[in-house]
Amino acid sequence: MGWFDWFRRKRTRPIVADSKGQSPYEQAKDILSQESKKEDIISEKMKDATVELQKFEEAEVVKEAPKPKRARTKKGTYKADDKSTPDVNEAWVGGKAPKSKPKKKVVKVVRTKKK
Repeated sequence: MGWFDWFRRKRTRPIVADSKGQSPYEQAKDILSQESKKEDIISEKMKDATVELQKFEEAEVVKEAPKPKRARTKKGTYKADDKSTPDVNEAWVGGKAPKSKPKKKVVKVVRTKKK
């Protein structure tokens, strides 16, 4: 028997029974019968997982605060704030200016020559 003949030889495996004493044929039958049971279980779980949604008109609507906009004149230019009225800011629609964001600090890197 040559080197390649070892790979070509027919391998016979003994029929092994499981712990219940079933042959591989009977084991395959059981596995195939379980496949149909799995599909039934999956379809039942899908029915349980479905959710009914409310109609759009019935659901509560959460209104967001409008974004601040600059007030404009008839020509389309920005309005200025009238300093004589400290409680109202005429430069913004709604009378209140948005809060200013903190400015980012810029770090300047200085390179020096090595001696």
